[in-house]
Amino acid sequence: MRLSCIFAVLLSLFPCTAWSKACRWDDASLSYQGTALEQATCLLRAVGKGGTIADTEAPLPAHLAARIGQPVSVSRSALRRYLQAEGIQETSLGGGLDEPLSTTEGEPAHPALYFVIHDTSDILCTREEFPGDSDSPDASWNMAATWESSKQAHLFLTRDGAAYSPQGRTFSVPWRATKHEMTIGESTRGRFLHIENVQLRRPEVEADAPLTNAEGHCVNDRIAQRPGFTPKQMHLLALTYIAASIRAGEWMIPACHAVIDASFAGGHDDPQNFDLEAWSEAIDAVVADIERISSAAAVFNHG
Repeated sequence: MRLSCIFAVLLSLFPCTAWSKACRWDDASLSYQGTALEQATCLLRAVGKGGTIADTEAPLPAHLAARIGQPVSVSRSALRRYLQAEGIQETSLGGGLDEPLSTTEGEPAHPALYFVIHDTSDILCTREEFPGDSDSPDASWNMAATWESSKQAHLFLTRDGAAYSPQGRTFSVPWRATKHEMTIGESTRGRFLHIENVQLRRPEVEADAPLTNAEGHCVNDRIAQRPGFTPKQMHLLALTYIAASIRAGEWMIPACHAVIDASFAGGHDDPQNFDLEAWSEAIDAVVADIERISSAAAVFNHG
């Protein structure tokens, strides 16, 4: 469905509502209906090959479910100590920790609430298996120059574990990157943060079928890498989520791009092969490391 509030009968049931399959959007609050956790169980439904979306709610890992929508116990200072220990610049994670997240225009202004997980679906038009060096810093799809001018997201996380902000964008900059946002309109600008994760794709075709169409374009990008995200990407995606949530004041609502756009013609199929359990474990691991470093610093300062 391309437009919100398109049928009067739906309006009578769900005022000013646009649909993203089973996730109901409310124009007044600029959010999906339900609690933060209820929204996440809808928005994190598994995305299959070709963009098929699971009909049932996502079985969220227990630790992730316990966090979403709740205050963040990790402090800015604790995260800074961790980043310094790891040699990571805080500005590489979508901007400085003291910078506010984006907000929508108009009254009332709504702060960023949704942490949208994408993959780049970078097409290799070949029947061959994915190259063995796909996670190398020297691969073109892992280089800053490939993404620095992109208009597609706030942040790109490469397979070798680097983060690049296209056009110098940060999470403070209101941005739109889904059909849902484009269809609802400017009111949504600033409500979503967009994180692209570099992933290669190749076409699914029969052995004797052409790889390209009459225009010379690859016929499809249905086959994705496994695992979809590398361990380094998962670690960085977890760290980015923690940093963004600290700036938000509570754990943000994560969402899959394809689920957000499920009801729109030409919707997307990403993220492919995204392991929600592994991501939750990566968040747990980073939080544990942050707490360990903070505890060590406290002992040293009072020793």
